[in-house]
Amino acid sequence: MAYLLVMGGLALSVFFTLGWCLVCATRWLVGRLPGAGGQSPGRARRAPTRPRAKPRAKPPSKSQSTARKATPAKTPSEPWGLTQWLARQRSLLPLGLLMLLLYGGSRLAEYGMAFRPQAAPGAYHGLVSTLGWVAAVLLILACMNLLAVWRCRRQG
Repeated sequence: MAYLLVMGGLALSVFFTLGWCLVCATRWLVGRLPGAGGQSPGRARRAPTRPRAKPRAKPPSKSQSTARKATPAKTPSEPWGLTQWLARQRSLLPLGLLMLLLYGGSRLAEYGMAFRPQAAPGAYHGLVSTLGWVAAVLLILACMNLLAVWRCRRQG
């Protein structure tokens, strides 16, 4: 009975995750249609930002001007297209945390099954291992997403 509950919970979670991916893919496809307009009606548009006036700099004294050479300030380059695309993906962190929770629950069930007189099915151990790797990859992508959001926000 415990096996059926655990495997049923895992199947439900996998179907939920696949449904979530399907919803995200559908939103993306609808956004790419010619008449989509770029923004969904629920999101408010941001007000355009005005450039700030630069503060007036004091003229350097003679001792400072001889000690410091004039170096041109480098402007940061624009983020790559991959970085901008990754910054727009918002479902990676919740999906990674969901997979981590699934992995933890299935790992706990695997530990509990070790103390039963019957052996757990061999495929279950592979499933637990796969869930762990998927959770790790999704959390790494979520960290890269946070870095991409930071890079694009710093640029703009």
